[in-house]
Amino acid sequence: MIPIDPPVMTVKDTLTASCKRLRNSVLRIRLLAREKDLSTAEQTYIDAAEHNDLYRLAITSREAEELLPDRDGEHLKELYNAGLVGRKDGRIKYDELKARAPYGRCLLCGNGEIGSLDHHLPKDMLPLYAICPVNLVPACSKCNQMKGDRIGATASQRTLHPYYDRPGQTGRYLFADITSWPVQFRIQALPEWDAELRARVEYHFHTFKLAERYAEFCISEVTGNQWLHQKIRRESGVPGLIAHLQEDAEQRASTHGLNAWDTALRYGLADSAWYLHRGVLESP
Repeated sequence: MIPIDPPVMTVKDTLTASCKRLRNSVLRIRLLAREKDLSTAEQTYIDAAEHNDLYRLAITSREAEELLPDRDGEHLKELYNAGLVGRKDGRIKYDELKARAPYGRCLLCGNGEIGSLDHHLPKDMLPLYAICPVNLVPACSKCNQMKGDRIGATASQRTLHPYYDRPGQTGRYLFADITSWPVQFRIQALPEWDAELRARVEYHFHTFKLAERYAEFCISEVTGNQWLHQKIRRESGVPGLIAHLQEDAEQRASTHGLNAWDTALRYGLADSAWYLHRGVLESP
């Protein structure tokens, strides 16, 4: 996961833009009249997210929607598809949200190319959040598909929210063990994590099949650097290669994050006796 700050764009911004070229003037007026309701829901969402209470909000909102469906629920869901994604003014806002992802990387897996915005809380169940910017996360197509419309069976069985969750704020939790090819990725919980956060990080890791996908990402990354690693090893020996790999890992951590998969890979290579003495000469 790549954590970033929540967008400053508000649901008022997306609502106004999405409705701007709506030809049905009656529907446009009707939807614009929902601004106060959507803004209230947005603030409720932000308050819940900041206090790790989004799961409770999702459950209570889903129950309320099932009991008494929002009168404009279908229109709000369609406003996302036709207004925010499909119409010119809305699309500008949509693309602005997508462009917030550092290096164009999916915020959920940390590597895939951004394909769309994922609804952290599903719009089909909770239409009030269909065009709410803090609920829209830049994601690759694969992660969006894997996540689906799930809310989670329990508070622990839900994926991380890149705008509000900060599991790696105090240290490394993603590690790459390299004793042969392929690279093995794992989560190592930080001491300050409570049981729920431990479970959520693991759930996120398994939901998006990150161990397997990161191992695949490594192939081109390692292959592209092996010639340089072999050269450094010939000229400066294993100590020189270790120094290079550690410096490379620190540089990547400063730009891509301490718990990015490619940062973990570089630390893993520097710590791997197998790679330093043998693997550097073997194609992954």
